[in-house]
Amino acid sequence: MTNIRDTIKKFYSELIMFAILFLFFFQALSDLLETIYGFALLNQEPDENILGLVFLVTPVVLLFFRKRLSDMILVILGELMILSRLLDPLLKRQGILVTSGLAVGCFLVFFPIYLTRMKNEEKRTSTTLGLSLAIAVTLSILLRSLNSSIDISMYSWYQVIGWIFGIIAGIMLFGMKFKSEGQKETQEEIKESSKGSGFGKILALTSGLVSVFIIIWFTFASPTVISRWTEGNYIGITLGILGVLSLFVIGQMLKPDLLSKLRTWMLWVWNGVFAMSLFLTVLVHQLSFPDESALYPIVAPQTAWYHHIPLAIMILLSPIIYVDFMLLTREIIKIKPSTRKMGGSFALAGSLYIIVMIFVQILPNIWGYLEPISTGFRDKYWLAFFLPGLVLTLSILLVKKSSFDLGKLYTNKRRNISVIVLLSTIFLGTLVGTLVTKPYPNYTPDGELVIMTFNIQQGRNVSGDRNFDGQIALIKQVDPDILGLIECDPTRISGGNLDVVRYFAEKLNMYSYYGPNTVTNTYGCAILSKFPISNAMSFFMFSDEEQIGSAQAEVTLDSIIYNVFVNHPSGDATSTTILQQEEMLTRVNGLSNVIFMGDFNFRKDSVQYSLTTAVLNDSWYLKWPSGLDDNSFNSSDRIDHIFVSSGTTVLDARYILTEQSDHPAYWIRISL
Repeated sequence: MTNIRDTIKKFYSELIMFAILFLFFFQALSDLLETIYGFALLNQEPDENILGLVFLVTPVVLLFFRKRLSDMILVILGELMILSRLLDPLLKRQGILVTSGLAVGCFLVFFPIYLTRMKNEEKRTSTTLGLSLAIAVTLSILLRSLNSSIDISMYSWYQVIGWIFGIIAGIMLFGMKFKSEGQKETQEEIKESSKGSGFGKILALTSGLVSVFIIIWFTFASPTVISRWTEGNYIGITLGILGVLSLFVIGQMLKPDLLSKLRTWMLWVWNGVFAMSLFLTVLVHQLSFPDESALYPIVAPQTAWYHHIPLAIMILLSPIIYVDFMLLTREIIKIKPSTRKMGGSFALAGSLYIIVMIFVQILPNIWGYLEPISTGFRDKYWLAFFLPGLVLTLSILLVKKSSFDLGKLYTNKRRNISVIVLLSTIFLGTLVGTLVTKPYPNYTPDGELVIMTFNIQQGRNVSGDRNFDGQIALIKQVDPDILGLIECDPTRISGGNLDVVRYFAEKLNMYSYYGPNTVTNTYGCAILSKFPISNAMSFFMFSDEEQIGSAQAEVTLDSIIYNVFVNHPSGDATSTTILQQEEMLTRVNGLSNVIFMGDFNFRKDSVQYSLTTAVLNDSWYLKWPSGLDDNSFNSSDRIDHIFVSSGTTVLDARYILTEQSDHPAYWIRISL
């Protein structure tokens, strides 16, 4: 038994343990919100599942403890967090809500307790935590890049990766306990430590810490979200963030005294410029939509090279958030706060702050559904990035100059080499992952063209479970040449920061155009094609309930140019949707070989349908003039349509009633 304890103590690494715990925290936090939002989407309104946010307020329990909690409680909390995260991807529906919530809740209690127990070790602990957080982000980037934005350690049999991480962290937790045995503080020391500083300063410092978590969750843990904001190169952005972060970690390991040379004003400037660049990276792609219907449709402006300047600055300066994390944790540990003070600060600056920021990011997307609060957030997606950047910058003003001295802590060459090898492996793995998962279409037209439209409900089935692979399997059965995806916008925290279009394009080996970027807060329309897509653009219609954006592009086959549109009109009033359809049709007028498809939210007996068929033909009735197919299926109640130009020969047309989504898939086959 003693030999086992000694072995565990020998191989214990605070760096490795926290790298895994931070990674698991971000994974669980992402799953928790995605699950809550998925059920709300399914029911088209907030429901009882929103109570899952209660898991975020678990630090409140620390208010009931006067004394420092034992190491065994830390071990139990850590092991429960790990177990909950490992069970998470094995479950469905509310099961995911419970396991992901438990993992998040345990961490939000574990972390503040850990900070209170690290007396007189602020220099080593803070540096280690900052580097662990940075390594956790590199791991998150790697695991998502290997599976086109879906974390591969939570997918299929690759979950064994997560279990290996979990076993390592679980053993490390016992190593932490064994290391700390015999280092108990007296009650007098605990009482004295609790007098270090007022609650206000602890609260402000904790707000800075949580701002780091928020910025990473919203932005850097899944770089595909940045490429969807900016329409920038996904591979370049991913490798840029990972490369800068890896160089920072390696530099800190080899030259830890460099940061000690920073002057206070340098740190403030670094923070300020980073916060501004983060804010501007989103803002320059944000559109302000007018309330006057006569000003629509609005064509999204093309992204110019200078729009990427804030993006480049943000990536180059991004290591500041890990520097801030080191400094803030150091300052908190030096204060020696009591368990109650840490519980109170994490309950307010952690729980409440995170919940507020969740709504600040989500409300711009649903500004017409939760009036009167939500309407004020229209076109303010940038606010979710401006606020944590501002809070983080202000919190650093409270860090004393003495905390800047990080010292030469990592002089162990073997450890440094191990970290360098790890980061190099992560970088190469990410490079390979981004290249391997990139589609490489190479198809030849065969005289016919299969076109398909499918509202994928953000990749969820009728039960509300994530269902990308089930939907892809259905699409592969049809094997479309051109595919229109609707409600494909989960590249934000409400959708787990998953890039549905990228994932579908990779699995189907098709070119893709995402359509309106996520900053404009539409529900997403995308065009996928086996053949090259050109002259792609997005345009927007007037709305009184949610922002309506559509995708338009050209697809060329055998020298024939097809003008493809994917649409999803919706509004609170019928007059609004009529107006939207009129606006959409202005984009079609004068074009030939039009393919006009999507979830139109109107039926055959509507004014909108009459307006559309005055310009284009309903593909269903071109094949089935009676309205009934050879299986006596009647599409009159369907709202998913494909309209085509006059003269188009429709060889077949079918609706697929399926539980893979809350909409049927509809496909047609036409002659070239």
